[in-house]
Amino acid sequence: MDTLRYGDKGPRVKALQGLLNHNSYRKPRRLLVVDGQVGPLTVAAIMGTKYWCGYPKEDIEPVAGGKLMGFLEETMPLPGDYRERRKARQQKVEDNRAAQTAMDKVRLKALAIIKGELGTREAPNHSNNVPYNNWWGWGNVAYCVIGVSWAWVKAGSTAFKRGSYWANTDAMLADAKAGNHGLHLTSDPDPGCPGVIDFDGHSDPDHAITFVKDNGDGTAQTVEFNSTKNGVEGVWNQTRPLRNCWWFEVEE
Repeated sequence: MDTLRYGDKGPRVKALQGLLNHNSYRKPRRLLVVDGQVGPLTVAAIMGTKYWCGYPKEDIEPVAGGKLMGFLEETMPLPGDYRERRKARQQKVEDNRAAQTAMDKVRLKALAIIKGELGTREAPNHSNNVPYNNWWGWGNVAYCVIGVSWAWVKAGSTAFKRGSYWANTDAMLADAKAGNHGLHLTSDPDPGCPGVIDFDGHSDPDHAITFVKDNGDGTAQTVEFNSTKNGVEGVWNQTRPLRNCWWFEVEE
């Protein structure tokens, strides 16, 4: 079969989404909406399922082809080396459970820090003059990602680094797709997970966001740096469509 990739639509995508929702390799907590469109959440589910099927890291790409469909439909058994990687990854989860609990605490601490910044305003308005830019050191630049980095560093994460990781959405998304620098994609974000949103439904992210909760209607509540409310620039709550958002888990 032809590969399915970001932006593809149609009945084959619906079939894929149904299989991802009910596959025996990775049970998602939050089911994909079976809408027949490969968006950010479907891409994240494809890559997550490949990981738990035991694909080599270099083969965990954001596309679904005949091999993955065979695994999901259980018409093809996992090769021996895939089963070994899958077993090792499952064991790693068990071994790192205490460390993951510690990372959950960092994530929730980062969320509390970000929420504590709600209502912070640029001075003057539309100037990008905010404490997060003073901390980063590049002057008064767009700071939606810089604010997220500031909060995670303050929370104790070692994945985020002042002046290095991250200041723009493209670099952050690229690292999450590749599983680099302690980030990887997730289709099932927890409160505090960072992410980026693609406002126009294309492949280029436009803005950094932080997940607060699923509203249950296809949207999520977020907290965002470099955001606007009633014409005032600063840190505000927003409501965003889940289908346009890429979400990241932080491992360090």
